[in-house]
Amino acid sequence: MTGASITGGIIGILAAAAGGSSIFNAGSISGGTAIQFAGAGNTLTLAPGSSISGDVLGTGNDTFQLGGSGTASFNVSQIGAAAQYQGFGTFNKIGSSSWTLTGTSTFAGPVNVNGGTLSVDGDLASASNLTVSAGATLGGNGIVGNTTINGGTLSPGHSIGLLTVQGSLVLTAVASYIVEVSSSSVDRVNVTGIATLGGATVNAAFNGSLVSKQYTILNATGGFSGTFNPVVNTNGSNFNAALSYDANNVYLNLALNFGGGLNINQQNAANALSDFFNANGNIPAAFGSLTPAGLTQISGETATGTQQTTFEVMNLFVGLMTDPFIGGRGETVATGGGASSPAGQPTLAYASNGPARPRSERDAYAAVYHKAPSALPYEPRWSVWAAGFGGSQSTDGNTTLGSNNTTSRIAAGAIGADYRFSPSTIAGFALAGGGTSFSVANGGSGRSDLFQAGAFVRHTAGPAYIAAAVAYGWQDITTDRFVTAAGLDHLRAQFNANAYSGRVEGGYRFVTPWMGLTPYAAGQFTTFDLPAYAESAVTGTNTFALGYAAKSVTATRSELGLRSDKSFVMLDGIFTLRGRLAWAHDFNSDRNIAATFQTLPGAAFVVNGAAQAHDAVLTTASAEWKWRNGWSAAATFEGEFSQVTRSYAGKGVVRYAW
Repeated sequence: MTGASITGGIIGILAAAAGGSSIFNAGSISGGTAIQFAGAGNTLTLAPGSSISGDVLGTGNDTFQLGGSGTASFNVSQIGAAAQYQGFGTFNKIGSSSWTLTGTSTFAGPVNVNGGTLSVDGDLASASNLTVSAGATLGGNGIVGNTTINGGTLSPGHSIGLLTVQGSLVLTAVASYIVEVSSSSVDRVNVTGIATLGGATVNAAFNGSLVSKQYTILNATGGFSGTFNPVVNTNGSNFNAALSYDANNVYLNLALNFGGGLNINQQNAANALSDFFNANGNIPAAFGSLTPAGLTQISGETATGTQQTTFEVMNLFVGLMTDPFIGGRGETVATGGGASSPAGQPTLAYASNGPARPRSERDAYAAVYHKAPSALPYEPRWSVWAAGFGGSQSTDGNTTLGSNNTTSRIAAGAIGADYRFSPSTIAGFALAGGGTSFSVANGGSGRSDLFQAGAFVRHTAGPAYIAAAVAYGWQDITTDRFVTAAGLDHLRAQFNANAYSGRVEGGYRFVTPWMGLTPYAAGQFTTFDLPAYAESAVTGTNTFALGYAAKSVTATRSELGLRSDKSFVMLDGIFTLRGRLAWAHDFNSDRNIAATFQTLPGAAFVVNGAAQAHDAVLTTASAEWKWRNGWSAAATFEGEFSQVTRSYAGKGVVRYAW
C-alpha cells in the first residue's frame, strides 16, 4: 500500500486469505476494522505520516514494523492483546526513520531495532526482549525490559537523558555506548539486573558550557559482568577520558590535557587551565576545546606591548634633554682674558680654547671677522626650545618562547628652557606630550596618551663633560584584543601607568685636524609601574577576559660610544654635522606579565612578550644650523639595531637663546 487515503465500511483493507501480505502505510486508512489480515506471515509497516482509524487485526504471529524515513511517534499502548493493533507476535523498527515510543505497552513479544533510531519515552518493559542490531540506535528517557545491544548503539536520552532497563543489559564487543556530557549532568542508563559490558566502546560528546571531572554513566543494581573497552572516544576536545568502576557504577573520568609540542606561552596557559580543573573539579567547556592557536590568543600577550613602548618613549625623551648635539648644551661661554668665538658666540664645551681650535675653524672665523673681538664677560643666559620627536620599532618574536612580532610607534612634542649658571654649567627642564601605539601579531593592539616632564644638568671641565637627567612619564593606556576561540570576543582594558627614568653620561673630546671625537660612557634606567587592571568585553563574552597583576619592571642600560662633530662657519652662522656610533647593553630585556582568567579565579600564569636582545648598535646623524641672531635649528636621525630589533627615530629642535 502507499500513502493514499482509504476509507472502508466495515473493513478498510481485507488482506488475502492465503497470508503473506505486506502493507506499508504512510497515509490514512479508516474503517470499523481498518485492516484485517488472514493466513500467516503478514507484515504491517507504518511510516511517518501514517494514520489508521479502526482496529488492525493480525493472525497471531504477524509482524508489526515502524519504518520509512523522517520522524514520528507511536503510542505503544495501542499494540497488544486488547489494543488497536492485535495479533502481532514481533515488533520491528526498520528503515532510517526516527520513531519515539510513548505510553505503556502490554506487548509481550520481542522488539528488534534493525535500522534508524528507536527512542523509548514510554514503558516497553513488557516485551520479552529488545535487541539492537548494527546500524541502529536505542535511546529515550523511558523504560525497557531485557535489552541486548548486538553491534548497535545505546544512546540514552534525546540529548541528556536517563534510560531505565528493567532486567538485564547485554552489550557485545562491537556495540557502542554514547554519552553526552553537559554542564551539570550526563547521559545514563540504570539497570535493575546485571549489566554485561562485553568490551563495548564508550563515546563521550561534550555539549555543555561546563565540564566536570567525573560523571556516573551507568548504574547496575545487580552488578557487572566484564568491562567496557578501556579506550574512550571523545569529540575532539582536550579532555582525556577514562573509565573506573565500583560494585554498581561505571564512572567517566576526565583529565584536561592539551598535549605536547606547545611553546612556553601556550604551555603556561595550558598548565593554569589544567591546574584549575584539577583543583576545582570543573571548567567551562570553551577552555577544553582550545587549539594551540587558541591558547596563544587567550594568553593575552598584547599586555606586554606597553612595556617596550614605554621604555622607548622614555629613552627618546631623556635623550632629547641630555643630547649634547641639541640646544647648545655642548657649549660653554668664554670668560674674559681668553679667546672667544666671533660676535660673542659661545665656544664648544668640548673644544679647547686658543691654539687648540682647528685650523679650518680659525680660518673660517678669520674669513668672516677680520679682527677677533675682545672676550666678553660671562653673563647668565637663557634659551628656550621646542622639539618634535618620534619613531617606530619592531621586535621579532621567539618561537620557543611563544612570543610574537611586536611593533610600536611614537609621536610627541616637547618644549623646554635652559639656564646657564656659569660658563661650564647649564641646567634646564622640559615638558612633552604625545601618543604611542603598538601591536602584537596574533594578539591585539594598544595606544596611549602621554605626558612627560624632566630636568637635566650638564657640567664641563675643559674638554670633559658630565650630564645627568631625570624624567617622569604618565600614560593613559588602552589595549584591545580579539579572541575567536569560541565566537568573537572583543576584550578591552583601560588604565593609567607611570614611568621614571634617569641617565648619567660623561665624555672627553679630542680635537683632530679633521673633526672633534668624543668617546663617552652612559648609564640609564627606566622603571615602569603598571597597576593591577582587568579587561572587559566590548562585544561577545568575557569568558577569556584576563586580569593583570601590578608590576614594576626596571630596564637598565649601559652605553659605550664615540661622538663626532665637524663645524663650518657660514656668512650668517655656523653649520655643524655630528654623528654617533655606540654599543648598548640592556641588562633586563624580558617583557612579561602575570595574568589570571577572570572567570577562573586562581588560574594564573605568566605570558612573555617579544624580548629585546641584550646588545644593540646605536647610530646617530645630526645637522645643526646656528644663526648669529640667537636662533638655531637641528635635525637628528637615530637608529638602534640588534638581531631581533630595528628601531628608527628622529627629532627636530628649534632653539632661541638670549
